[in-house]
Amino acid sequence: MALVICALIGMVMGIAVWVNPRIFIAMLLIAAVAVEVIHHWYGGIGQYFPWVFVFLAGVLQMGMRGWKKWWQFLDNHFNWMFVFVLYFLGMVVSTFMGIHLSTSIRYVLGVPAVLLVSVVIIPWSLHNRLTSFTAILRVIALTGLIVDIAGGVAAIAYHTGFPVPVGHHILLAWQWPFANKNTFGMLLTFSLPTAFYLALDQRENTPTRVGWIIASILLLLGVALSYSRSSWIASLIGIVIFVTFYYGKKGFFSMLGVGVVLLGALIAKTGIHRWELLWSKGLNGRILLWKAGFKALQHHWIWGVGPGNSPLALKPFVPHIYVGLTPSDSILRSAVELGIVGLLFWLIFIGVGMIGLLTRYPWRKSNWEDNALFSVMLASLAQQMVESILIGGVSFGDFFFTMLLGIAWYRVWVLPKNRSLGRESYLSRSNSRRISSRRL
Repeated sequence: MALVICALIGMVMGIAVWVNPRIFIAMLLIAAVAVEVIHHWYGGIGQYFPWVFVFLAGVLQMGMRGWKKWWQFLDNHFNWMFVFVLYFLGMVVSTFMGIHLSTSIRYVLGVPAVLLVSVVIIPWSLHNRLTSFTAILRVIALTGLIVDIAGGVAAIAYHTGFPVPVGHHILLAWQWPFANKNTFGMLLTFSLPTAFYLALDQRENTPTRVGWIIASILLLLGVALSYSRSSWIASLIGIVIFVTFYYGKKGFFSMLGVGVVLLGALIAKTGIHRWELLWSKGLNGRILLWKAGFKALQHHWIWGVGPGNSPLALKPFVPHIYVGLTPSDSILRSAVELGIVGLLFWLIFIGVGMIGLLTRYPWRKSNWEDNALFSVMLASLAQQMVESILIGGVSFGDFFFTMLLGIAWYRVWVLPKNRSLGRESYLSRSNSRRISSRRL
């Protein structure tokens, strides 16, 4: 029955894309969130149906003409896209060298589609102005806002949430419609900074910016009440870096002052002892998972245990309560599942993307989008120190970050080339005009 419901949801979303192809990318983002929502109630293969149906509908709707355009774009920029191809080939090798073939195959099947979307389709759409980076941020922010409101209603009206011991009190953390409060917090780590960036975007009119300010406040409330410490820190990092680049020292010290006031108010209200307990209890489990990850890596350090197999690899080294969990760190998970080869690609992806964006001077106000992209990626990376994301996955954490990586590589490798070609074209036209005027 669950499989049928998942198929129906996927078909509805796919039909929507078929009727209106312009919403293809937006629906892919929404479907990636739907994967985690469905996972709350059903963990089978059907949870991926919404993303699969949307992907197939969008690709088939484009037809042969669209496929040729995608291929031409890929062919023109294959020099940097080839790195992602090598990454996928490395995942295939890890799949057959791993410890559980069926799990790895099930996971790796979706990777080519995710990489195609993240590295070819979305950059191509940006290149041809069929969508914009701002539009992508709007979808992420609005999706997070809807989930945030739903989580608040579920917690306040229906007392649905995760009980968190804080001192001598049990508080209800917002997590619905996800199975985990950290998953809820991860979505808001993407959504809160993006809503905040949009609120500061000078290109938007005043009513729209006011709407994004209200959305930012609601998302901030959701992050706080998720009691996900990684989300608190990561969201703050994303906002502070953006404001620092955008306003300079004045912006940084303003954010610091607001943060100190808010922290002081919280401590005055609750007492510092409760926050110490909340913080210390969460790290114990993660440290245990990290140690288990290093032990698992020692036995399969070249090609890893295979995509998706880290919970099985950690099982002999963790207590029963932690069975089924990943290493709770993206770097360590990449190393455990894909080996040293996969870790090397992870470092290349992040290094080229982040350092490349810095070479584009994101602190200039004219480079608002580079600033926003760098900041939200840095926020995600901060959270990945204590949460697991694997590049190439369909679930929103994996997919959002893979997509942002693809956009970053596009902006680093393609946009500077376009500008230099534009300058050469402009100079050649100017020279031809001068020659013509002389002849006349």
